Amino acid sequence: MHHAGDIKDLLIWLQANLGSKALLIGGIAYMFLLSIPFFPGVELGWLMILFFGKTGVILIYLFTLCGLTLSFIIGRCFEKSWLTSWLDVKSLRSLFNERSTLVTKRWNILIPQQSSNLHFQDYFLRYRYIILAILINTPGNAIIGGGGGIAFICGMNRSFSWQGFILTITLATAPLPILLYLGFIQIETLIR
Repeated sequence: MHHAGDIKDLLIWLQANLGSKALLIGGIAYMFLLSIPFFPGVELGWLMILFFGKTGVILIYLFTLCGLTLSFIIGRCFEKSWLTSWLDVKSLRSLFNERSTLVTKRWNILIPQQSSNLHFQDYFLRYRYIILAILINTPGNAIIGGGGGIAFICGMNRSFSWQGFILTITLATAPLPILLYLGFIQIETLIR
């Protein structure tokens, strides 16, 4: 709560001294913070919407799209093998198999590993854009990296096209800003 008060004071000071330029400065900061995996940048966006009203809703929505796209682009710069080498998947798999051989044997009896992997891979590949839209809108998605982390992994995965990713996040993040802009939802009620 103390940090939210500091940010609130900063926004009040920026609005008083810079006027509408404060929205632009705060929006750019929000865009970069949102693109960082596991960083809760969306709270800054909520505060800016609270202080700047309808103009804030429009610009924060656009900065949200830019921040998620930036994270997607950065993810595209990494190779797929980077994540697996960083996590050292083989070591994790062998550790898991050593600790839970009984569970693994029972699982393999029920569902052969090759067919289950193919089934899940096919499912996720077929519905990847719907899954992306759901994950972006899931409360508490900071556990899996937040919007920035999800966009980063989508970029790194390379099964998402540029156009499909941008269209999905544009549609997935649009309902709340539209309802806020039209006045059907009051930002004060969401923050409480």
